[in-house]
Amino acid sequence: MTTDAPVGIVGLGLMGIALSARLIDAKIPLVGFDIDPVRCGMFKASGGMVANSVRELAGRCRTVIVAVYSGEQVEALFDEIDDGAGAARPVVICTTTCGPGEIIRIAARASGAGLPLVEAPISGTSTEVLDGTATALLAGDDGVIAQVRGLLNVLCPRSLRVGVIGDASRAKLAINLILQNNRAALAEGIAFAERMGLDGYAFLAAARQSAAYSRVMDSKGEKMLTRDYRPQSHIAQTLKDAELIIEEAGRCGMHLPLTTIQAELLRAAIALEGPDRDSAAVIEAIRRPSALAGVLR
Repeated sequence: MTTDAPVGIVGLGLMGIALSARLIDAKIPLVGFDIDPVRCGMFKASGGMVANSVRELAGRCRTVIVAVYSGEQVEALFDEIDDGAGAARPVVICTTTCGPGEIIRIAARASGAGLPLVEAPISGTSTEVLDGTATALLAGDDGVIAQVRGLLNVLCPRSLRVGVIGDASRAKLAINLILQNNRAALAEGIAFAERMGLDGYAFLAAARQSAAYSRVMDSKGEKMLTRDYRPQSHIAQTLKDAELIIEEAGRCGMHLPLTTIQAELLRAAIALEGPDRDSAAVIEAIRRPSALAGVLR
């Protein structure tokens, strides 16, 4: 690895491709890897270079961005990154939403392997990453964050420093709790307005001007009205995060009644629409309540 080595990215799903697009637009040489050859082909067509393995990618890159589905997948990558990196140890930027315990284990493993780690889960959809309005929640060593600050600014012009490793995941889960319940409340409000005979578009316009306003109305309101569930974020990922939230709350001795019900709505929506649809599809569990019978416990 040389000082002019490219940046690497592992995971070329919705978020990985959005992060890649920002780097490619900034003319930053980029090497990517995904186990899905179709995603690799799309990445190559957009201007990236494709590695044959995580090991190869780690050996070529000064920084490795991880944008895979789960903390379990992040942990599974580290042997390959460690093996491939050789004497030159790349900085690893983990954008995956993990449980706090997972990212603490990952950080310990990275430290043992001499791999500097920045915890950087992203609050926002892939569309918001593309347009620069998503926010990266940053945790880790100040010196390591400073080392990759320029790259972080390209990935997410908006960022917040939230503390030590684990704090970014804690903050992300708490933020996601609010976001997911806001989304479910919007879905219920739109479905309620429709059932009462109101025009959905007129209702959404009124809600945007009301005390109930939240940004989710801008990002998901029209998608709910038009049943446009092309994914900006996969609903299966939303459920995965909801389950992480509930699991972490259990460790803290808390019951989260709203989030528990919201997770059931997500399960029902997945049964109706499939796991790869947008999180806005949660409204279908409210429009078609019979679907809840199969998932409510």
